[in-house]
Amino acid sequence: MVKKIHGGFYVYAMENVKDPETGKWHTKTKGILGKITLENGYIPNEDLGYTVLEYGAYRLAEECAREVMEQFYQVFRKDENAKRIWVLALIYAVNGFRPVSAVSLLYKKSSLSVAYPDLKMGGRAVSSILENLGRRDTEARKFQDILLQSAKEIAIDGHVIPRYSKLDGMTEYGCKYKKLGCEQINLLTAFDVAKGRPVAMKMFDGSKNDKASVRELIEDVIAEDCLYLMDRGFYSPELKQILAGKNATYIMPVSSGMTSCQNALKRSRGRLKTFVYKRREGLHTIKSAVEYQVASDEGGTRTIWFRNLHEADCEKANYLECLEKKLPEYAETKLEAAEKTFGVIILETTHSGTPQEIYEYYKTRWSIETFYDYLKHQMDFNALGVQDWAELQGLAFMMLLSSLIRGAIHERLRQSSLSGVYMPEVMMTASSVKAIRRNGTWTIENASKNERSIFEALSVPIGTELTPAAPLLPA
Repeated sequence: MVKKIHGGFYVYAMENVKDPETGKWHTKTKGILGKITLENGYIPNEDLGYTVLEYGAYRLAEECAREVMEQFYQVFRKDENAKRIWVLALIYAVNGFRPVSAVSLLYKKSSLSVAYPDLKMGGRAVSSILENLGRRDTEARKFQDILLQSAKEIAIDGHVIPRYSKLDGMTEYGCKYKKLGCEQINLLTAFDVAKGRPVAMKMFDGSKNDKASVRELIEDVIAEDCLYLMDRGFYSPELKQILAGKNATYIMPVSSGMTSCQNALKRSRGRLKTFVYKRREGLHTIKSAVEYQVASDEGGTRTIWFRNLHEADCEKANYLECLEKKLPEYAETKLEAAEKTFGVIILETTHSGTPQEIYEYYKTRWSIETFYDYLKHQMDFNALGVQDWAELQGLAFMMLLSSLIRGAIHERLRQSSLSGVYMPEVMMTASSVKAIRRNGTWTIENASKNERSIFEALSVPIGTELTPAAPLLPA
């Protein structure tokens, strides 16, 4: 159907429609198809689409994360919704956490739009994905259960996220208000220390303390005979009882106000025992002498006093430097009392390991801090456009899934022959490989020697042609 509008001629699609009440037929216009001009005749209103797509980084991510993908599709049905979740996770893993409104364009510019064609990835569709994950978490929890099956050491820690929006019910004043100067929400993560990956993530109200939050999360991540590494903020009799009920053990520092801490600081007379603690710092191994003494051992629960002599020297040097600067909180008269705590940590545990093993187990908890550093650098939370409570919970799951994909690439890199090459360089090099459309066929651009060497070292074939059939879906 051609319509004349303001002197121009526009072509619309049309169809004949039967009125169900009268039985009469009438015409109905649909979308615009193009226009007609005197100079050029009919000009179709057709978007020819992109002829160059981002390919290499997505290829690398999906190939390295094949095991994660298979675990994902074990619990998520292989329908359009599951594909959208997986594609969104790939977009986050490759590009970092971007605003909801930016996802559609990233999808269209990527090879995902060919491998997984015709997915709705607009702002409304992405918000719907997050909301459904938050309100219907049965599959998400089953996926977490798969991750937990092989976990033997789990670190649990919280992360405070500054929040300036008041549109969601989770943004509230919390413990970090004085430091942040704004309200907050809390992200709690259970982290598989041995595999270096998260196994569960959940959002909590900013006003909830660590003890209340961990009681809600622990029900989802409790496992028989597992060791839990937690900070002093999670210490509570209720939590200890829950862990004991599952034959799970724990290692937690005791706070300075507790009687067991005060008793441990006094230390009974006697010779201290010592072991050597080794840790990696870049390419170097740092060795420290650690003194220890078992302060109490009752009913299978031990309280152990540790002092890392290297850390103690560093803390004393820092204190003396502050004295030289005449900072008001530091004084010569306070040095003797402060020195008793330099390099000292007092751990309570139900684990049967030696004191050296207990100390080394607890130190591995810091791997979760490295993970939080990654999230902070990858995400401007206030710019993501996520407000609803359910969407925030869905976002927590997407953070988990995309982190697993990213972690799979890192693990493949760690096991490769590449030396002195790190994740940012790998992803940047991989992103240089493009898919180009010529004569209706998507072919992979000839990669440089450097690009090919990266893919070969990671055992990922670059490929020659891109086909619209999601070929990486498990059988």
